[in-house]
Amino acid sequence: MEKFIIDDRIFTTDFACNVSKCKGACCTLKGAGGAPLLESEVNTIKSVLKSVMKYLCEEKRKIINTTGFTDGKGKDLEIKSHNDEDCVFAFREDGIAKCSFERAFYNKEIGFQKPISCHLFPIRISGKKRNIIRYEEIYECRDALDEGKEKKIKMADFLKNALTREYGKEFYKGLKEKFSGK
Repeated sequence: MEKFIIDDRIFTTDFACNVSKCKGACCTLKGAGGAPLLESEVNTIKSVLKSVMKYLCEEKRKIINTTGFTDGKGKDLEIKSHNDEDCVFAFREDGIAKCSFERAFYNKEIGFQKPISCHLFPIRISGKKRNIIRYEEIYECRDALDEGKEKKIKMADFLKNALTREYGKEFYKGLKEKFSGK
């Protein structure tokens, strides 16, 4: 753990997403650019593109087919946004922005749940060795703070699967022991 810089609010902040309240705001942040994307995820996304495209509107399929799904270069890659707002992989259902990767994943069409930056949100990872772990507090997640408080769920617990996916079970276990004594 000595090699990491970890925001302790991850262990003290109550947090549990409730998309029925926020309407999938993390997929539609106006002016925020797209979600960070690892170079290693680009080929994975290309390999599942056909399965996720069927959930998207014609306009987003056209964007992906003509200009691709990424912006930036190298280590500064991000998922392209549509109209500087929606993620190009977001679709709307009952007024809620949803992820086409997750839909295909839960329908057992692909083995890739979604980009790790999306899975971890509102935790953000940075640093050359991906060793800085911080909480990115945004107004749009205020309902998740209330939901977490009501359900008595800490952010680290809510995001256990994402943290484990990124760093492994032993790392997550070590985090819990170090920061929450459990």
